[in-house]
Amino acid sequence: MKRQNNIIKNYITYSKKIFLHSISSSYIDAMIFPFNIYTFLTSPEDYLLDLQTKHGDPFPLSFPGAPTIWLTGNSDLAKVVFTAPADSFKTSDKNPVGPLLGKDGLIMQSGSTHLSLRKEFIPNFSKKSLSPFSENIVDTFFEIHQNHGHSGVLFIQEFALNSALKIILKFLFPHLIQSEMEEAEKLTGNFLKSYSASFLFIPNWVPGTWKTFNQKKNELDNRFYEFFLSGVALGINGPLSSLEGSSKSQVLDHIRTFIVAGHETSATSLSWALYYIHQDLYIRNRLQEELTIFENRSKNDFLEILLSNQFLDSIVQESLRIRPPVPFVTRKIINRAFIFGDQKLNIDDELGVCISLLHRQPETWPNPSEFKPDRFLDRKYSPYEFAPFGGGTRKCIGAELAVLELKILIGFYIKYYQSELIGTNIPRPEVMQITIGPKRPIGLSFTKRIF
Repeated sequence: MKRQNNIIKNYITYSKKIFLHSISSSYIDAMIFPFNIYTFLTSPEDYLLDLQTKHGDPFPLSFPGAPTIWLTGNSDLAKVVFTAPADSFKTSDKNPVGPLLGKDGLIMQSGSTHLSLRKEFIPNFSKKSLSPFSENIVDTFFEIHQNHGHSGVLFIQEFALNSALKIILKFLFPHLIQSEMEEAEKLTGNFLKSYSASFLFIPNWVPGTWKTFNQKKNELDNRFYEFFLSGVALGINGPLSSLEGSSKSQVLDHIRTFIVAGHETSATSLSWALYYIHQDLYIRNRLQEELTIFENRSKNDFLEILLSNQFLDSIVQESLRIRPPVPFVTRKIINRAFIFGDQKLNIDDELGVCISLLHRQPETWPNPSEFKPDRFLDRKYSPYEFAPFGGGTRKCIGAELAVLELKILIGFYIKYYQSELIGTNIPRPEVMQITIGPKRPIGLSFTKRIF
């Protein structure tokens, strides 16, 4: 009884914090922004589907002060976008993550500059290069695992955000000592919390918005540049090595790009995956049986086993299908008219692929709203049907790292925890900082498994 009361107390306390934050955010959104922006922020997937239903495909997405973007959820048109020559497009001028990344970050670059930077960075994100980093991900899991008691309540989003943040910082700055890593985590958390995509529609003079964001950004930049320089002095070989000799602003824009692209996106994907695994007892039990049959193996043996487990692969892929962390990817046409379905778009017009709708085409994905990992065991999908990381020359270079991270954290969680969902309500997808995630706290009542 005492344990149940503690579980309920913890859940109510955490729910209260999230609820008050949501009420405050929703109130501001409702008072300041037009209704369509508020609707998008609070129900993005429904809003995009309504636009597609109303206008057909491609369909226009418009917000005040921003250019209209023509989006498609059709795989044939997605192929047109993803296979177009690299010099056809540039990044959108009003990119919602632009203020976080800065103008020199990889995502914000276009044309030959973008391709050249990708060529420099990609070797660090290959399967071969990432293989040794697997042990760092495992170590991160156990750092968090040891902070939990034998039983209690674990909130999925908190677990996911803490894990993803530690992992991306270890990847960028493997030389930091514990106190420096803790400082880096705090600075990053403050920086990311200070920003919302809705800021793009808020004037600079509104209190508590851009001024606070710029302050937290400067605090992060000053310290992270010191971390970068100390890594260079130690001869650290990693994803930032090629930036030696670059300007300070270039280095910092790339660092922020890696953090932003590799933190909330991975955390959101992990949150959804853990939710769906626990929402379906058959899936959870099947995965647990496949992994815990090797429960007496060493950590390294278990790591090798889980990375080759096909059912775990299918769970990760289905999670990325049903809840892609980024709802759409966009491009700006720069050098020629572009035929996009029944639309003729001109230079400076914007278009994109709506990933959340692409992943729900009924003709490709029967019963698209159902979480069915077996669909990835039954067939392979083209990169124009399944594109959680975008596609073409602008596909996220961190895709391999994200999938590796998801598989390891899910696999070790399932092995070392026996847990049940608290409550039965389905989390509502909402706009987070840069992703579509569950804002309502998702609690798991857990007991650690002892080996």
